[in-house]
Amino acid sequence: MRNFLPAGIINDTIADMIEKISELKKTLKEGDKRGMEQGLNELEEMALDLAVFIEKFPCQPLIYTGKGSTEEIISRLEWALTFSEGINPLEYYSYQEKKRHMR
Repeated sequence: MRNFLPAGIINDTIADMIEKISELKKTLKEGDKRGMEQGLNELEEMALDLAVFIEKFPCQPLIYTGKGSTEEIISRLEWALTFSEGINPLEYYSYQEKKRHMR
C-alpha cells in the first residue's frame, strides 16, 4: 500500500472547474439565468467534492518544490517512512528488488 499519492485528481478537478467557469462566462453573456444557476450549482458541487476528498486525508497535503519526478519523490518518501517505522532496510530493499523483477 502506498502512503503517498500523486495529486492528479486535484489537478483534474481544478481543470474541470476552469472549464466550467469559461462556460459560465458564455452563459452570462447570453443572459441565460437558468443556465447560469445550473452551472453555478455544478461548480459548487465540484468544489465541495474536492473539499470532502481533501478533508478525508489524515493530514494536509504537502507540496514538494525540489528536484525529481513525482514517482522519484514518492519512492524516496516511502523509503524514508519505511525506516522510520523500524523496518529492516536490507529486507525492504530485497523486497523492492524482487517486486521490480516480477514486472
